[in-house]
Amino acid sequence: MDIKIEEQDGLYCVCVQVERYNPKVKRKTVINTGAVQREVRKLGYNIGDAVQTDSIHNQNGKTQGTWFFKKKDEKTVDKPAKDVIIEVEKEVKPKPVRKRRTRSSTKKKVSTED
Repeated sequence: MDIKIEEQDGLYCVCVQVERYNPKVKRKTVINTGAVQREVRKLGYNIGDAVQTDSIHNQNGKTQGTWFFKKKDEKTVDKPAKDVIIEVEKEVKPKPVRKRRTRSSTKKKVSTED
């Protein structure tokens, strides 16, 4: 796979060419936009979104294609510091807990009289 990259007016023009399909070797090659993006990024180019896409499938006889990608702007890594106001947290009081009834208080009292 041969890749040629040219810069034009804020765009990268990527031309890709592959070998023709040979029935003796039986090596099919399918190249889509995702594969081109990976290869161009491996070469060290900082590309953005695709403007024009293409696809190559050498078994169909299409052995070259052209893609256009936007140049990705370099963004600063450091962001300006914002003013931070620190407030003192209020003390949280625990909720009052109700006492639970015991089982003995829910049972009927049985009188033992002789």
